[in-house]
Amino acid sequence: MVVLALAALLSGLWLFWRASDQPAHPVTVPEVATIAVQPAATAKAKAPVKPTITVTERLPEPVSDSFKLLATAYASELQYPGYSRPLSEADSHLLHPNIYVVQPVPLEGGASAAIVLPKYRFSYPEAVPVSLQVTGLTVHSVSVRLHSEQDNTLLASEAMQQSTAPGNEQSWQAELSPEDDWNGPVEISVTFSANGREQTLKTGFLYSHPVATITGVGSSRGVGSDMLIPVKLQVEQAGYYRLRANLFTAERQPLALLTATEKLAEGNGELTLRAYKAVLRQQEGPYILSSFVLERRPAVPGELTRYGDSEQSEYPLEFFSLSQLTDEPFQASAEEQQRLQFLQQMAEQ
Repeated sequence: MVVLALAALLSGLWLFWRASDQPAHPVTVPEVATIAVQPAATAKAKAPVKPTITVTERLPEPVSDSFKLLATAYASELQYPGYSRPLSEADSHLLHPNIYVVQPVPLEGGASAAIVLPKYRFSYPEAVPVSLQVTGLTVHSVSVRLHSEQDNTLLASEAMQQSTAPGNEQSWQAELSPEDDWNGPVEISVTFSANGREQTLKTGFLYSHPVATITGVGSSRGVGSDMLIPVKLQVEQAGYYRLRANLFTAERQPLALLTATEKLAEGNGELTLRAYKAVLRQQEGPYILSSFVLERRPAVPGELTRYGDSEQSEYPLEFFSLSQLTDEPFQASAEEQQRLQFLQQMAEQ
């Protein structure tokens, strides 16, 4: 989050500095210049003395303000380890990591149409329900087609059926059954006719054969200031895996986003999630672990990220006594502290 924003800002600042070295056009940079001129040369002087110029450059105010915001946000993040971050109701993108964002497309006369999917990532052998929602326009001859984004192979083609919808809306439905070769990013296109014209909407989603499956969660235990949660897996393809999961109270109040990364071999495996004591907010359980995102990271450039799935959408965790954990504060790494110091220095300029 903050690290990504920092990287983007530093890249932009680097380009600004490079451009300032050899400007193609006049550039106005706020500066304080002090010119000290030596006394007039005497008749005995061998050569005229050139004036000495001292220039102090200052960051433009918008850039300085951005560094102040980044420094404050980054300092807040460094209160917690990267593997265990606080989670709140406001973090909708983290609470729903597999959500498909519906994007209505405006049409003539104030009408609109949108492709609707129940989620963004699907795992074999799940069927894919597709809907077309149309408002303010009567359409007909609606069909859907799927193509592989990797080689443009046609994967499926089917006519869509109209279903009941409220008011001036129209709804068209189709459910696509997968084939064994569906594996990777997919482009979906829905074509319809209206007012004598044929129109097509396009979007994308991800369909994959699971490279690993979460099969269960073991008993939690305390080590130092962390509650350790062992997650059991059946691994189909060896590689480096990253697991992200959300921890909730029994009343489904969000507590933490937990992340673990480890190299796993084929067969039965285990990834251990760690919940830092401070993110548990004095809640001793029971807990719920859910919202899983299991990824097999690319081993070489150009290789795609592959995804796993879970036998259950969530797993209950038993009561856990916080007395097992110590109260030692989290210590940021030397690199993280240097990054924070740099942001604070830039914010003061």
